[in-house]
Amino acid sequence: MNTSTTCLSASYLPTLMTYMTSLISEHSDTLPPVHLHSGDHFDFIVVGAGSAGCVVANRLSEITGWSVLLLEAGGEEPATTQVPAFLPYSFGSPIDWGYRTEKQTKSCGGHECYWPRGKVLGGTSALNAMIYNRGNSHDYDHWAEQGNTGWSYKDVLPYFKKSENNMDPDIANNTKYHSTGGYLSVQRYPYLEKNAKAIHEAFRELGYNGIDFNTETHTGVMFAQATQENGERRSTNKAFIEPIRHKRANLKVVPNVRVTKILIHPENKTAYGVEYANEIDRSETGRVFASKEIVLSAGAVNSPQLLMLSGIGLKETLEPLGIHVIQELNVGRNLQDHFSAPGVFFTLNEKARALPSNEEILIDSVKYSKAKRDGPWATVAASGTCAKVSTRYANHSIDNPDFQLIFTTHSSCAETKMPICYYDEINFHSTLLRPKSRGYVTINTTDPFVQPLIYPNYFTAPEDVDATLESYNIAIQLGNTKALKDAGFVLNASFVPTKEDFESGNNPLWEPYAWYSFHHQSGTCKMGPSSDSAAVVDPQLKVHGIHGLRVADASIMPFVTSGNTNAPCIMIGEKVSDMIKNSWDH
Repeated sequence: MNTSTTCLSASYLPTLMTYMTSLISEHSDTLPPVHLHSGDHFDFIVVGAGSAGCVVANRLSEITGWSVLLLEAGGEEPATTQVPAFLPYSFGSPIDWGYRTEKQTKSCGGHECYWPRGKVLGGTSALNAMIYNRGNSHDYDHWAEQGNTGWSYKDVLPYFKKSENNMDPDIANNTKYHSTGGYLSVQRYPYLEKNAKAIHEAFRELGYNGIDFNTETHTGVMFAQATQENGERRSTNKAFIEPIRHKRANLKVVPNVRVTKILIHPENKTAYGVEYANEIDRSETGRVFASKEIVLSAGAVNSPQLLMLSGIGLKETLEPLGIHVIQELNVGRNLQDHFSAPGVFFTLNEKARALPSNEEILIDSVKYSKAKRDGPWATVAASGTCAKVSTRYANHSIDNPDFQLIFTTHSSCAETKMPICYYDEINFHSTLLRPKSRGYVTINTTDPFVQPLIYPNYFTAPEDVDATLESYNIAIQLGNTKALKDAGFVLNASFVPTKEDFESGNNPLWEPYAWYSFHHQSGTCKMGPSSDSAAVVDPQLKVHGIHGLRVADASIMPFVTSGNTNAPCIMIGEKVSDMIKNSWDH
């Protein structure tokens, strides 16, 4: 197929996608408004129905004598999110918070960075690439060494297994690390794309073994395990909420409601409820109350914002806004993320190109029929293979690689968004797993509907730049493998960045939105003991100095885990649920 034909076929996609993309437009403003009764009382209020919040709501509502309210600013999860290859259609849609950071100097071409975050039941687990990656066992041992008792790898592994329903027998049989029967289905994608296979073979050619990241072996290459079942996404909404939503009378799930403030008695510093506004009709406001606890699971951006709006944060931030400081804590600091600087990509010859004809697209749609869920739509294309490797900057005395290598796809000729499985270019992303750079989230208004100010500060630590520069060598080695050459990959390393590029921001590849965040923002409500002046929550995830309030999401991570953060957030939800039950003798 020649390029002109390929580009012509790409123009057919808007017609094919009309129905599917219309589903994603059926978001909160087309649904009937949900009315909370102001003044209602519950035992527990969970704020945010994302990767952790859905788990917490499920597990707390297991106690039939407890009433649980789950509040989510976004709406119902649309049908398009279930199709793995359609994940690009979520970005920039109504189910995406669509955050923009403040302008950066050493990343994003000197412009804002785009941060897609899930504003929908399921949160970002409804938008991500579904990679199930627990991180490195050393991550959790390091957390425990910092005074976070109960968070070592030995402590958290049972909670990973508690959720899991692993559907690949060869993996599930390793019962030391995996389990079946949990709410969350985990499975390799049913369709293994040819270029994902070629990338996997290229790593094997370089000496990297095929491994399971979700054990204590971390260096190597893997066909991704994913939070999906037989070709359909399993967000935490689909996995933990839908099976029980209309079966447990003690659980109330309310979408399209934004929590605007946590109510805290200033004298005894006890959280007792929340203020809210209907996301559709913002004039409709009210208060609901919790007799036991409030669990804040709004994510690494919204959780610190809500704490600050409620009087928990730094005096220097809150007092100029007229917010009474109830508890001074380092809220919003310690921001971390996994981020990639563009530098190397692969163009594809006719053999490797994945831009089909109109007829082939229709065949793909038939393959992904309700009966089978197979074919290119049932996968995330080249992203179905990922690897973890060590540069010379890693600690080679332990198995603790410092980079995860991820491959994303791009169509050079499409004038519209394409399913991720249709492309003619593969981008190489080397992401530093344990960045030294730290950013922060803050507020400059008391309006809860104004996004907070986000300063990610990518690559401000020189060590991050040095390690990233070396990581590009692995891409060059891959480009020279027989596996990729035979598959039709053509390496383009013309724009490999230099240290000077990071200082000036002038690399030709560094357009504002060519940079790539892996949606792993974390750390902004840091967990640590009372002796840690930077900590916001203690190892029980209770906010320091405040009664009846916990935070449970990626924001509590003292150090971001070495990989995708969805699985760790689910684990956090599982673990805090048991902590809460134990606190109330259940």
